[in-house]
Amino acid sequence: MGSSGTNIAMFLGIAIAIIMSGAALVSFSMIDSTASTVASDELQENYRVGAPGVANNEFYIFTQELQADEEKLGVPVAVFSLTNIIVHKGDLVTIHFINPAEAPEDKHNFVMQAPYEMHHELAGGESTVFTFTADTVGTFTYYCTYDLPSMIGTLIVLP
Repeated sequence: MGSSGTNIAMFLGIAIAIIMSGAALVSFSMIDSTASTVASDELQENYRVGAPGVANNEFYIFTQELQADEEKLGVPVAVFSLTNIIVHKGDLVTIHFINPAEAPEDKHNFVMQAPYEMHHELAGGESTVFTFTADTVGTFTYYCTYDLPSMIGTLIVLP
């Protein structure tokens, strides 16, 4: 094979490499486009799996007195049974707030500041149900004024 034959073989090799590179780029572009579409579709779907027998966005919150020496610790030892509530903007949220304490003087409350502005007071043995619309995105603290700083929780409203 002479010099012209070598040049033709080299030219054909380069041409084939360019064609294969172009085909690979097209394939990668199609894969990337498909992956973006799948990811976009997954982001638009909103999977919600709840407990059997409990409606979406319905929460049960009990007050709990922990077995500890408050005087020795220097802080109240009561907590909410549920410390994180996660919902989406526009959801109707129902809370069953229950104070199972036996003595009526064992008071607790469920308080949130703006924008939700709520204050639900319970004596021992009482319960209440309240509903509100989660209309503001963000993270909001709920608390009991009788047992700060231990009795707090967080409402998280997602878009």
